[in-house]
Amino acid sequence: LEFTPSYPCNASELVHFRKRVGENGMELILSESIRVNQEDDGPDHHCTAFIDSTVQEKNVTYPTDAKLHKKIVRKVLSVVKSLGLPLRQSYTFVLKKIYRDQRFRNHPKNRGKALKADKRLRTIAGRLVRELRRNLKENHGNDSLLDLFERVLSQKRNSPGKIYSLHEPEVQCISKGKEHKKYEFGNKVSIVRSITGVILGAKSFRNEYDGHTIEESLRQVERITGKKIRKLAGDRGYRGKKEVGGTGILIPDVPNRKDSYYTRKKKHKLFCKRAGIEPTIGHLKSDFRLGRNFYKGVFGDVVNLLLAAAAYNFKRAMRVLWLLVEKICGTLFSCNIPQMSTF
Repeated sequence: LEFTPSYPCNASELVHFRKRVGENGMELILSESIRVNQEDDGPDHHCTAFIDSTVQEKNVTYPTDAKLHKKIVRKVLSVVKSLGLPLRQSYTFVLKKIYRDQRFRNHPKNRGKALKADKRLRTIAGRLVRELRRNLKENHGNDSLLDLFERVLSQKRNSPGKIYSLHEPEVQCISKGKEHKKYEFGNKVSIVRSITGVILGAKSFRNEYDGHTIEESLRQVERITGKKIRKLAGDRGYRGKKEVGGTGILIPDVPNRKDSYYTRKKKHKLFCKRAGIEPTIGHLKSDFRLGRNFYKGVFGDVVNLLLAAAAYNFKRAMRVLWLLVEKICGTLFSCNIPQMSTF
């Protein structure tokens, strides 16, 4: 062995590998991680599963109009400089004063000055975008970029399909509803977990209602595992459907008066087990990089989710194997070491 002061491969090679493998290859990796966890599982462990959704946050800053307009100005000036185009005014010193006025906006005395600076910055960004479009010749290849800038400048508070990031226009704003974090910016993902703790499916969506994600999630699980789930338990966010494709959807609700005591206890026990998917999602975010997605685009959302789920399953298999090794070693050493007599 020798010390090698370099990376084992170039980072771009991993990018090309992910693109070459694609979503189907990532699902194949997930199916292999499920297979190595099924050695001690019974034949009926796929009959019942649990489902829950969470948000996979994208690597973007908290979006504000001022931040987006500031980036538009910088990108327009960069394009003008790279192409050597004429510019009527660069607003160098004006922008410096605007950026200074935008600071400390939470103070009551600076609030009005900051809002006035925001309006001025939006006006300057619109002027620069229009001037750039006029100066560019035909077939310049920047139409999509300019259209993106114009969409950002024209969107209002309640506009549909808002853009929250210039380099990730597909990012969705998903309401979390908690005091410390009211909104999350990324995409919604659906996790299907077996009753033994193995992740059977991980499907990426945009911002659909939870009940509308069940069908695609079940289809993915059946495609990966080759087995059909009979019962799927979820929280009250999946309210609205009792059955999807022959799979019964179970949701916590007021007990039915016609149910027996045994049936009520059985449902209660099942829903108590359903809560075990919450720490699974927590471990995916904290230990397997689902908490922050650094891959680009919608394809990056799919890849990051499937790799995180596969890593979770592989780690589970390694933990089970290690426990087995510890048990065998403990048995061997306990047989060889004589018991000391006590006085």
